[in-house]
Amino acid sequence: MFPKGSGNPDAEIIGIGNEVVSGLIQDSNSKFLSEQLQTVGVNVSRFTAVGDEESAIVDSLRSALKRVELVFITGGLGSTHDDITKTVLARFFDSEFRQDKQVTDHLNDLFKARGREVPPSVQSQWQVPEKAIILYNEKGTAPGLCFKEKGKTVYVLPGVPLEMEHLFEKYIRPTLSSAGNQQITHRILHTTGITEADLWSKFGPIEPLQNLATVASLPSHLGVRIRLSVLTKDEAEAESRLDAAEALLRAKIGEYIYGRDGETLEGSIGKLLLSKHLTLATAESCTGGLIGHRLTGVSGSSEYFLEGAVTYSNQAKMRRLGVKKELLDQYGAVSREVALAMAAGIRESAGADLGLSVTGIAGPTGGTKEKPVGLTFIALSDGKNSDCHKFVFHQDRARNKERAAQAALNLLRLWLINHE
Repeated sequence: MFPKGSGNPDAEIIGIGNEVVSGLIQDSNSKFLSEQLQTVGVNVSRFTAVGDEESAIVDSLRSALKRVELVFITGGLGSTHDDITKTVLARFFDSEFRQDKQVTDHLNDLFKARGREVPPSVQSQWQVPEKAIILYNEKGTAPGLCFKEKGKTVYVLPGVPLEMEHLFEKYIRPTLSSAGNQQITHRILHTTGITEADLWSKFGPIEPLQNLATVASLPSHLGVRIRLSVLTKDEAEAESRLDAAEALLRAKIGEYIYGRDGETLEGSIGKLLLSKHLTLATAESCTGGLIGHRLTGVSGSSEYFLEGAVTYSNQAKMRRLGVKKELLDQYGAVSREVALAMAAGIRESAGADLGLSVTGIAGPTGGTKEKPVGLTFIALSDGKNSDCHKFVFHQDRARNKERAAQAALNLLRLWLINHE
C-alpha cells in the first residue's frame, strides 16, 4: 500500500491449510488481518496460502522473514492429523516442547463442563514450544503462539475466525497500536450506474486526487468502490485530507456515489423515502423478489415499504397488477409498455406513492435476436408521471438478477434525489 521507508512496519500473512489452497473454504482471516493491521499502522504487503506440508510452510516463512518484520500465520493449530503448524514452527525455531499449566487447566475446565475428560488427541494442545510466547485462547482449544528472533516477530493464530479475531484483539492490537510512526486511515465511496473506465474518464486527471490520498479502484458487476487511504500521524489531518479527496470526487462524479464506508444503496434509499414521507411498492418478474429482499433488509423499512409482488407469469401480471392481455400479446412480457403497466399497477393496488417494476430475460436461455438474454426494462410510476429505462446485461443468470435489482434501486435513488 505505502512505500518502504514510511516508518511503519511491514507484514505478510500466511494462511495454512489444504482446505484453503483447494478453495473448499474462503480465507477470510487474511482479509480481516490485513484490514485491522492497517488501522494500527502496519503495512501488509503480501498474502500467501500453502497446504499442510512442512516444506511449503518453511519455505513461505523463510521467504517472508527476509522481506518483512512481522509475519502472521493462521491455521493448522488444531488437534487432527493434518494440523502440523505448531510442530513445524517448533523445528523451525529449534524449540523443545513443554506442558503449559494454564492451557492444561483451561482444557480440563472446558471438557469438565461438557461432562468429559480431555480426549487424548486434544491433550496435545497443552504441549507448547518453549521458545514461544503463549497467546491463551478462551474461545477454543488451541492457543496462539508468538516467536521473536533477530528483530522479527511471527504470530501464529488458529484458523477458526472467531478464535483468530479474539486473539488479535486481546494480544496483538494492543501490542501494535503504537508500532507505526504513522496511522493508515481509509474511506470507501460506493458508486453504481457507471463502468470503471467511464467513471475515471468522467473524473479526469487523477493527480489532484492522488496528492491528497492513495486511490484504489475496486470494480464489481454492481459498481465501483473507491478506496481512499492516507498515512498520517494525526487523525484530524487524516480526516481533513479524506474530506478534501471526497469533495473532489463528488464534484466530478457525485451523481454516481450512493454511500460511504458501510452505507448501502438500499439504506440510502430508505433515508430518502423517510425524509420525503413517501411509500413504495414493487412488482418484480426476472429478479424474483430480490429488490424487495434488499429493501426489507434495512431496519425500519416497514415505515416506507408497503409490499412487493413477484409476478413471474403473464397470468400473475394480469391478475395481480392489472396488466392488459392486449399489451402482453402485442409487446410481450419483456417490454417498455408492460414494465410501465406493472409499475402503475402495483402502485395503485398497494396504495403506495411510488411503484417500481422490473421485467427482463435473465438467461441463459429465453432470448431471441430481437430480445436477447439480459434485456431488462425497469419502470417507476408516481401517479402523475412514469419513466422506464432499458438495459441489456450479459449471459449469467444470477448476476443479471443482481444487476437488475441494483439498477432498479439506483433509478429509484436518482428519482428521489431529483424530484421534490
